[in-house]
Amino acid sequence: MKSVRELHDELSGELLSVSNQVCARAGSLDIEPKYRSELRILDEKISELCDALSEEIPISTQRTAKIFSIRIRSSISELNNYINQMSQLDGEVAELKSLMNFPKKFLDPKLAQNFQVTTLTKREREILALLPKGATAKAMASELYLTEATIKTHLASIYRKFEVVNRTQAIAIALENKLISF
Repeated sequence: MKSVRELHDELSGELLSVSNQVCARAGSLDIEPKYRSELRILDEKISELCDALSEEIPISTQRTAKIFSIRIRSSISELNNYINQMSQLDGEVAELKSLMNFPKKFLDPKLAQNFQVTTLTKREREILALLPKGATAKAMASELYLTEATIKTHLASIYRKFEVVNRTQAIAIALENKLISF
């Protein structure tokens, strides 16, 4: 099972990869100066979020109900707002937008207290429990005696109910709502 530390590390790793792409794009000669400035500011915001993720990782023995602190949630919201205001969205920025696309109800401290996820089916709960293990759809299918297509259908349903677009986001929301545990 993944720990909160591993979730933070995984998200940081993905952010650093996008950051490298953003820096390379900002250094390209074929972009407009305004967009170059936007990319440099975007890279700073990514760095701030990575710093928050690495500084605020709970120690492994510490039990916590929150996967992301208010500071991290604020950084994610700020990053999302900046992306939405950018003059253009190319590959790196679109990838980052997808990665950071947590539901607003999850990120806003005022709304997060009332964030309720839609009820999952028994099979969806079984599949959700396998997500922190890092199992692929094929491995989940083998373990649950289902087809890979059925697993992907259930994953899509879980993502839709949680209003997320990827595994990391689904795990974070499931942990905070005590649907899965370490």
